[in-house]
Amino acid sequence: KEKLDYKISVLRRFASTEEQNNWFIASDKPVLNQHLSPTIIRNNNLHINAPFGLGKVLNTGRIDTQVLVSSCREKLLKENKLIENDFDYGTLKAAKSDFQYQNIVSKNIVFAEGYGVKQNPFFNKLPLKQSKGELLMISSTELKLDYVLKSDIFILPLGNDLYSVGSTYEWKDDTNKITQKAREELEFKLNKVINCSYKVENQVAGVRPTVIDRRPLVGNHQHFNNMYVLNGLGTRGVMIGPYVAKALYNFIENGIPLDDEINIDRFNKN
Repeated sequence: KEKLDYKISVLRRFASTEEQNNWFIASDKPVLNQHLSPTIIRNNNLHINAPFGLGKVLNTGRIDTQVLVSSCREKLLKENKLIENDFDYGTLKAAKSDFQYQNIVSKNIVFAEGYGVKQNPFFNKLPLKQSKGELLMISSTELKLDYVLKSDIFILPLGNDLYSVGSTYEWKDDTNKITQKAREELEFKLNKVINCSYKVENQVAGVRPTVIDRRPLVGNHQHFNNMYVLNGLGTRGVMIGPYVAKALYNFIENGIPLDDEINIDRFNKN
């Protein structure tokens, strides 16, 4: 009973005629023509720098992940199905047919920890890398953007003249601390795209769990058949999450094999 799914257009800002041509070629392919409009849209927002026009991605929207997470947390707490504590791997006891953790006995256990899986003694050998990203929240009464603008950054309208601007990629820093370097990078790129005044209202940082082959990490442990991992969703977690979660459920409950491209066996065999 919460609104989570907001339909909103995504427009790609072309930086050159070459990018226009690449868009036309892509939109003509059978696998992509249902997602990319072949028509170049003329920019009519005086505060957007887009002399080469815009390309529209079809059937797009955004999920309000903050409301999604908070609502799910509230529901699970009410149903006594969520324990908000750090997980202690040392107290997990594995038997042949089940697991015991403190006062909980379970047939299966799934680790879905994001980058935290690097501290997991059961799955820390998986080739997961951190990719830190930072976002700015800005306010502008002039911009009046009613679609998501995608360039080498994105500008996402949040309502009430607020916008999310991102994102950066940092491969060495694995903290959630915001940095001046990222703010300067985002503002530099933003100033190339828009030409109106704005105010930075907030800055946030997070660490993405990415994989060397840019595919998720899903499957069961080599030695504990009822121990599973669901991870490595990178920058596409909102889109990939439902698919891989369902695939893992069907693997556990119905014996339906996992796709080779997401199965962690692709690394265990090497």
